[in-house]
Amino acid sequence: MKVMAHYFALIVLLALVVAAPLAAQSTQQQQQQPPPPAKQPTPAQPGATGTSLPDQPAAPPVNKEEEDAYKLFLDTKDDKAKVQMGESFQEKYPTSRYRELVFASLSGAYQNLGQTDKMFAACDKTLEINPNNVAALVTITKGLARLTSPDALDAQQKFDKVEKYGKQALDLLSNLTKPEGMTDEKFETVRTDALADIHSGLGLVYLKRQRVPESIAELDQAVKVTKSPDPVDFYLLGLALQATKRFDDSASAFKSCAEATSQLQDACKQKQAEAQKQAAAAPKPAAPAPPKP
Repeated sequence: MKVMAHYFALIVLLALVVAAPLAAQSTQQQQQQPPPPAKQPTPAQPGATGTSLPDQPAAPPVNKEEEDAYKLFLDTKDDKAKVQMGESFQEKYPTSRYRELVFASLSGAYQNLGQTDKMFAACDKTLEINPNNVAALVTITKGLARLTSPDALDAQQKFDKVEKYGKQALDLLSNLTKPEGMTDEKFETVRTDALADIHSGLGLVYLKRQRVPESIAELDQAVKVTKSPDPVDFYLLGLALQATKRFDDSASAFKSCAEATSQLQDACKQKQAEAQKQAAAAPKPAAPAPPKP
């Protein structure tokens, strides 16, 4: 089952934002490694013509094979190939400085292949390495919210996890620093799309927990904060508004959903018509009494 398909690129980019210092550190280390000490001549020995001291041991070289495997993994677009390469990388380089980014990127590939259990497992491994990896926190927040039934035996534990991780990710995003080489526009797109996904996950969990006013507040943010809102969030917002008898607002949310090309388009048109009928049938507030003379 595929979820959050519109933001696979976001997860990869966000992982790069978080892990970019690792790549910079690698380059810096290569540049800062001191050259091997120059050979100094030894005093002439009887019978010798001027030999040199043995070479001093140089600093350990960067593992070029590991670096090349890491770069090839990031550049690979095919999800099946990416999974094979990523799993092979983690097995071959279990202590690599790039393990965090590889796991975070693998979660997106697993997602696209419908392997959601592996997606969440990769996110958990990412967070074991770095509890503040924003990409993993965002994936879990929206993924668990969408894929967890309120009737599941562990639903409440998973919903608690969504709330915890979602709030943690919001705090981290407020202090996220743009990496070198990324444009301001691209960074802002990554950041606002991530915010939308977090608000979406929180809004859906609140709706499933019947905390409707909180759900409306989060889903309203989800559709407003990004330039490319998810039609699902408009649909969920319409349901939440409908539940509070705000039928005009509900019809407006369903209308926005119906205007986007998605699998929900027909359902949103039907819900829009339903909310419009409910709005027309709802009793109108009484006009205020005229002021007394």
